[in-house]
Amino acid sequence: MKRGTSYLIIALKGLLNGDKLSNIPNAKNSNQYFATIKKHGIELVEVWKPNLTNSGTHKERSLHQTLENIERAKKYLETLQGIKHKKDV
Repeated sequence: MKRGTSYLIIALKGLLNGDKLSNIPNAKNSNQYFATIKKHGIELVEVWKPNLTNSGTHKERSLHQTLENIERAKKYLETLQGIKHKKDV
């Protein structure tokens, strides 16, 4: 992870790139970051998948691919990165 980049930013960038995430690398509790994303009105598609190494399951998350949801995610990412929106300037 680059210095100054939060796990929340990493997760949002991955979701916006179309990745399916079950965790965030090196994060101790990925679920808290996904919960924060959802609290900001960003819809995630969550599917339970079987684990490869044992009989358990894990949640795989992806961004719900609607224009409104993608824009909401981009705007939240820009806010986290400190990028000013045109209306804010």
